[in-house]
Amino acid sequence: MSDFRLAQNQAHPTKTNTLTLGIVVLLIGIVSLQIWLLTASLNTVLGGDTTIAWPTFYASLILFLGGVGLLRFLPQPLRVPVVVVKEEAFSQAALAWRTLIISFVSLALAFAVWFMWSAIAVKLNDSGFHFTKGQLFWLTATPVILGSVLRIPYGLIVSRFGSRRSYAFVTLIMIIPCMGTGMAVQDPKTSYWVLLFWSAATGIAGANFATSMATVTLWFPKKMQGTALGINGLGNLGVTLAQFTIPVVIGFAVYGALSGPPLVMTLKSGATKSVYLQNAAFIWIPLILFCSAAIWFGTKDFPMEPKTLASQLNVGRDKHTWVLSYLYFLTFGCFVAMGASLPLIIKEVFIKAPGGAPSPLAYAPWAPLIATIMRPIGGWAADKLGAGRITAIAIGVMALGGFSLSQFLRPTDFLMFFAVIMVICAAAGLGNGSVFKIIPTVNPKDAGAVIGIVSCLGAFGGFFPPLLLGWCLEHLGTPAWAYMIMALFALSCFALNWWFYWRKTSITHC
Repeated sequence: MSDFRLAQNQAHPTKTNTLTLGIVVLLIGIVSLQIWLLTASLNTVLGGDTTIAWPTFYASLILFLGGVGLLRFLPQPLRVPVVVVKEEAFSQAALAWRTLIISFVSLALAFAVWFMWSAIAVKLNDSGFHFTKGQLFWLTATPVILGSVLRIPYGLIVSRFGSRRSYAFVTLIMIIPCMGTGMAVQDPKTSYWVLLFWSAATGIAGANFATSMATVTLWFPKKMQGTALGINGLGNLGVTLAQFTIPVVIGFAVYGALSGPPLVMTLKSGATKSVYLQNAAFIWIPLILFCSAAIWFGTKDFPMEPKTLASQLNVGRDKHTWVLSYLYFLTFGCFVAMGASLPLIIKEVFIKAPGGAPSPLAYAPWAPLIATIMRPIGGWAADKLGAGRITAIAIGVMALGGFSLSQFLRPTDFLMFFAVIMVICAAAGLGNGSVFKIIPTVNPKDAGAVIGIVSCLGAFGGFFPPLLLGWCLEHLGTPAWAYMIMALFALSCFALNWWFYWRKTSITHC
């Protein structure tokens, strides 16, 4: 106990109450002043005096951090109980690591399928289709809907039907949207609603995340869960895999005559070339068959008593399920939103950049790539330094980056805009790893069910930002307001994480 705490505990109650009152009044003053400063910084978005934006923002940030620091001087009525951590047996280490490797590869494939529409959408209008900006944003955002909703049952079925059978099944059925999408994009006369249907159906691939994570968490002891789940989260590389692979495979008939007829794409120069948009979907089918077989023959069902789906839904009564969903809505949602919408943002906002508009598919894949690389680092750091602390660092950087993006939306600022995007995605990846470390810590018995709900609601964080960005572009001509709203949301997540998981006196401090 610090000298201050010892003196505080020994002080007369009246003196302690006076100190508490003084600190509370000071905090109220800080919050009031901060609201004014944030309002002043938002003035730049409305076209007002831009010179005040950065000074007021940094002043607001300093006050916010100062207010957080003052909270430690409030009296502590609770004390964190001393918990003796028992060493857990890890007798099936070889099987656990093999399961993790197979799961990681299969999850990467699932993310590639889930995000194939983000690469397809930017090529549609050049290939004979005629859609508005809003319609294209819907095609990239819609897969998130089904991919989010299905994560709840996908997380529950592991404890009901077994990890091997569940994961093999949900991997195999990804063939359905791949076949449907490949056939639909071969004809420019295909209606928008048919394309939207197959875009939505692609969401089943995104739901695999819950099954994959629930499977991995069964096999590793608590002290290694952050690292194991972080490594499995490298499956997010599938986003980058899709955005790098699809532009290549649509350029030739991968399957020969079986690929189907090509479309004619009009280039910026006015020239034309043949493209096989269907390959963006067909290319994954052999890999789906391979991964399904690897799961079936290379893994085993974890020995456990089957749980009913209804019994697992009791985790909905635990407040931490919803707090963690709120945090993951930010961290994972940012990753999904950047991966799905960044190609269109680059194409629409920086079309008049000096030297010509940057190639969306050349830059966009790096955003999810850096987020994915940082995810296992976040899990490992959470194991070593504390999940609450690492989550706080990640969210704080995301908030600062969100406010900064509005300053780099001129055509000449593309490199600075892209650099800030990289920083935000790196922080999001760090936060993804640390948030998932918290889940088995606060609810080890029903981690699979919690993962399903948290990943479901978190994935919706990737659905709304692209739509918000698209609306701002169409009606305001700039995505600045969308980035400001995201940054303010990040500040609310910072406060929640501090209260439940970073604050030393919290009973769930981790």
